[in-house]
Amino acid sequence: MLWPIGNPDSIDWWKGMLPVGGGGERWGDAPEISGATIERVDAWDGRCWRIRERGGRTLRAHFLPLDSCGHGRRLAELSSEVLEAAVGGLQWKGRDVLLIFRQQQGVTASDHLTAAIDEGDYAAAEQICRVSGETLGRFHSDSLARLALPNDERRWNERLKRLEEHIVTNTLWRAPHSRDTHGTITHRNFGLDGVLLHDDEEPTIANCVDGVVNAILPSYQEVPAVRDLAAGYRSISRILSDSDQHEIPADLELRLRGALFTGWCATVPPAARSAAALDGHRGGVAIWEYEQVLEEIASALAWQKAVPARLIDWLSFVPHLQTSMYHSRTLSGLALVCGTAAATALFLPGAFDTLAERIAAVLGLSVCALLLRWAYRRRAPPPY
Repeated sequence: MLWPIGNPDSIDWWKGMLPVGGGGERWGDAPEISGATIERVDAWDGRCWRIRERGGRTLRAHFLPLDSCGHGRRLAELSSEVLEAAVGGLQWKGRDVLLIFRQQQGVTASDHLTAAIDEGDYAAAEQICRVSGETLGRFHSDSLARLALPNDERRWNERLKRLEEHIVTNTLWRAPHSRDTHGTITHRNFGLDGVLLHDDEEPTIANCVDGVVNAILPSYQEVPAVRDLAAGYRSISRILSDSDQHEIPADLELRLRGALFTGWCATVPPAARSAAALDGHRGGVAIWEYEQVLEEIASALAWQKAVPARLIDWLSFVPHLQTSMYHSRTLSGLALVCGTAAATALFLPGAFDTLAERIAAVLGLSVCALLLRWAYRRRAPPPY
């Protein structure tokens, strides 16, 4: 853990620390400390100070004592217009020690969504989720343009194993990820509480840092874009469970998830939303939502809090989901058999008396293969 020494509440401390980089590597834009004022503020992701420069600009300086891999600077170097990323900071041995942000504007999508749900305006709630999904898709367009690696299912599944061992869960889930599932730079802390809605500008995404939660969990870097989508689903679940509205429609969560997914698909690159990348039999979104649930449980246990019932319910559904997927493999196998038989029926000597019978057999077997394949796809875990 990296912790500042001295008195960061004093402007003199900043005047002595920033010019020399605090013993680390300084990058990007630094506050103009001469004539500035400073005050400590509450922040979810570490110790934070608000710095008001003499020229009127306001910046936020975050200390990150438990950063793991410098992800805040990595997001800043994407230069994505939808990210409220750091404008500068300090690093030590590849870890972010200090990140400097512009003062955030706008209201979070989670606050808007909570208000819409409490007012019973579910159409507005769906629109908020759709806009948030579109913003997330724009970020993934930038990240996939910078980095798109082949799937690394061994490492991804190994991390799931470590999470399962960490929280001593009774579930066990591994996924044979599709070759269209590419590892990229994800947000790592995405949720509707980090989407900022502005009156006259496009929405942006904040919380572009690592933090304590990521530090206590198994490390990772390049994972599929759908991991952030799954994190968005979990944030919707949290908002609904915390809502004061007691008469929420039973299908509202599904509708909000669908709106987030629709918005994301509208702006994300085609490869990330292809049928293969979203195939629930080969990972898809479901396996990453499972990972998000494991992480939430691990965080609750770390803070000695009660595990929310919604997480226990989600995990209790996993065995049923896996059983359904296992049975679906029978349909896939039968489809393969029918397709193989259709491909060879014309060439099997003595199997049919006439050419018409052979053609009819090929057509029949082909239709069976397509129907079985369609049924197999229908039984896959949905993308939302």
